[in-house]
Formats: sequence, structure tokens, C-alpha cells
Amino acid sequence: MKILYFLLLGIFLHVSALSQTVALRFEGSANSNNINTRNYEVSLDGKKYYSSNADFIGTSRDKQILLNDLQLGSHQLAVYRITSNSTVSNSGTDAPVYSNSFQLREGYDMIIVVRRNEQVTFSEKRNTSTTGTGKIAKIPMTDTEFDKQLQSVKSKWSQTTRYTAMKTGFTNKTYFYTTDQVGQLLLLITSETKRLELTKLAYPKVTDPNNFADVADLFNSQANKDNIEKFILSKNPASSESTNTGVNDPRPPITSQQFNVLLQRVKNQYEQSGKYAVLRDAFNASTDYFATSQLRQLLSLINTESERLALTKLSYTRVSDASNFTSLYDLFNTQASRDELNNFVRYGETTASAGQYSNRVAMSDGEFSSLRLKASLHIRQSSVVTDVKEALTNTNNYFSLGQIRSLLSMIASEPDRLMLAKLAYHRATDPTAFTQLFDMFSSQANIDNLNNYIKTNRS
Repeated sequence: MKILYFLLLGIFLHVSALSQTVALRFEGSANSNNINTRNYEVSLDGKKYYSSNADFIGTSRDKQILLNDLQLGSHQLAVYRITSNSTVSNSGTDAPVYSNSFQLREGYDMIIVVRRNEQVTFSEKRNTSTTGTGKIAKIPMTDTEFDKQLQSVKSKWSQTTRYTAMKTGFTNKTYFYTTDQVGQLLLLITSETKRLELTKLAYPKVTDPNNFADVADLFNSQANKDNIEKFILSKNPASSESTNTGVNDPRPPITSQQFNVLLQRVKNQYEQSGKYAVLRDAFNASTDYFATSQLRQLLSLINTESERLALTKLSYTRVSDASNFTSLYDLFNTQASRDELNNFVRYGETTASAGQYSNRVAMSDGEFSSLRLKASLHIRQSSVVTDVKEALTNTNNYFSLGQIRSLLSMIASEPDRLMLAKLAYHRATDPTAFTQLFDMFSSQANIDNLNNYIKTNRS
């Protein structure tokens, strides 16, 4: 009996340690007739997964495989293009279209997206499933699927049919939403009473509940705003005291009164430069901290994505709930900005402003094309390395990150690529964003090596 007890205990502890979910997502993997047009094999730590075996995500053309059995730590990923709709491995003979390693962290789920152009992106989301229960983490619907649902609701002429369509979506067991997606839908309802009812219905379906208080801004009535706040606290009473008073919290966020004063001060600035300056000074204050939901409201007032990205990085040291900081990634329209912020959070970065390098002008497209063509004509890799090294050590040359990526992609050896990346750092037009190139290395040791080099050579 004791043996059985310890065996069951061991199984329970093992399952508890595997609470993270990895989603392998394939974008646009089928056409309107549900016939696969792009097929991939994904090798994850040597185990094979195929897009042809993946499940469709709702009514979209995207497909997905959910994995709940991966250990925490480093994992090796390789993606191969399969020309036919099959599950026959290509990895033995063909080179992968992408290969890299990634870290699966405790408390975070990983979404790996194979895009239509064969690029692969990684994004982390705070784990919202209950540890050890076997529940699948909430993953918001894709942009494609959400846009389709949004347009479907907009096409309804009457408020009643819009209300019914949204209610159907919020009660669908397979649909999950970000707070921003819920907000876009709620704006289509004019009645605050109906909107309040739908807001409460949507709450269990959001993947970022810590940001859900933002929807209170959609209501004009103070009574409805208070109603929303009380509803959220009733669903998560443990958060009320720590969020508002900072009890047992070494980094309590500023009070609602202080925040509203700051928010109004930013809104009162007519020019975007004025808004930026106020927020920059606020985030530089050594005594103030902000909840992620407060940061979202402030950063949303900045129109320029580059300035919003700079302020978001600056705010990272002032956030009171750092575990929720990644929920701010959806403030950015471009994947490049999201990747840059993700690398900043993971590895850190120089605090220098990109404006300090405004005098650096990248090599013209014509000159760069000639340089790359000359290097590509060599048969020996050593000659390619020599040409690229010569270009990167020429103090008259500067390169955009795209040009540097193009040059480094010609180098087969990762140690050589690391050596050249270090040289390229000094010739980059915007070295503050150099962490975007970390995905060119499959070895975590090389990523750490390059990151330490950047920190040592900041200026």
C-alpha cells in the first residue's frame, strides 16, 4: 500500500512540474477549402510534429498543436518544410528552414509561431492554468480569427443581433480573448447596461485578467465603473489589498489618486513631445512604481511606436508587478518591436537613446548589394568570413540591423557568426536594438556571450 502511495505521489509531483504549455502554431496552413498548402515538420528535442496533424484554431486557417509534457529549461527546435501533405520526416536529408533553442520558464507558456514566410517567432505568456490539474492554458485567438469575428459583429445592423453574437462568442468554450480584444468588441454596443452585462460575461475568457480593469474606461457612468471594479475584486479578492495599499509589497504602485493626476497631466499636453517628456520624467522618478494596468493607460497615449517602445523599456524598472509586464507586448503593431521588447526584458540593454546614434547613416542599398554579392561568390567559407570581417572593421561603414542580419546569415559557423556579430555591434546604426539579432544563434551560451559583450561595450 505504501509503495502505491509513493508511486501516486511521484506521478502527482511530476505532473505538477509540467504545468507549462507549448503551442506550436502554423499560420495560414490551409486555404479556403481546408486543403493544406504549407506543410512543416517541427523537431522538438528530436521528437517530430507535423502541421498536417495539427488542429484548426476555431474557424481560422491557422492550425495548432498543444504540448503539455515538456520539462522546464532549454529545448532545441528545428523547422523543416515538407513539400507534400505527409508525415514523412525530411529532417534526415534536408536543411531546416529555421533552428534555434528556447527556454521554457516556470509560470510561463510558450507560443511558437511558424509564419507564412517561414519565419519563426516566440512569445511567452503568463501561465493561467491551475498547476497539476491538467487544464490547458488560455491562449487568445489569433489576430486573423479575431478580425473575422469583429467584422462579423460589425456587419450586424441591429444592437440586439450584435449583443447576441458577442454573447455567443464569450460563452464559446474554445474562445479566449485579450483585454484589448474584449474592449474592441464592447465598443460596438451602445447601451451601457448591455455592455456591462457582456463585460462580466467576458471576464472568465480573458488571458490577461490583471489588465481587465482597463475596460472601466469604456463606461461613462461612475456607477458602472464602480460596478466593474467590485465585480473584478469579487472574482479575485486576494488582489484588492495588495493592489491598493501595497501591504507586504516592497514595490507598491502609486495610488489611484496619484495616478489620475499624472494621467490627466499627460492628457493635457497638446504635443506628443510634451506627453513623452512627462512620462519620461515620471518613469525616471526613483520613488514611484506603477502597476502594469497603469502603464498600459499611460503608454497608450503615445502615438509613435518607437517612442512608446523607448518609454516601455524605461518603465520596466518601475513596474510593481513585473510578472505581468509581458502583457504590454500587444501595445505594438510590429513583430520587430515586440521581439525587441522581449529581448530587453530577458537580457537587458543599454539605456542610451537611439538618438545618440542619429549621425550614423547606413550603407546605401546599392553599395550593400555589391558588398554582399562579392562575398557570396566565394566558394570557401573562410573567404566569405574575411570579406564580411573587412566590411565590418571599416570605420567608414555603418549598417542597418537588416543589413547586418543579411551578412551574418551567410556565415555557416556559429563561432564565426558570433565573432562577426561583436564587430557588427560597433558599426550598427542603432546598437540599442542589437538584441533583435539574438535569434541568429541556436546556442544559449553564444547568446549570453554576445549579451555580455554588449553590456561591456556600451557607450
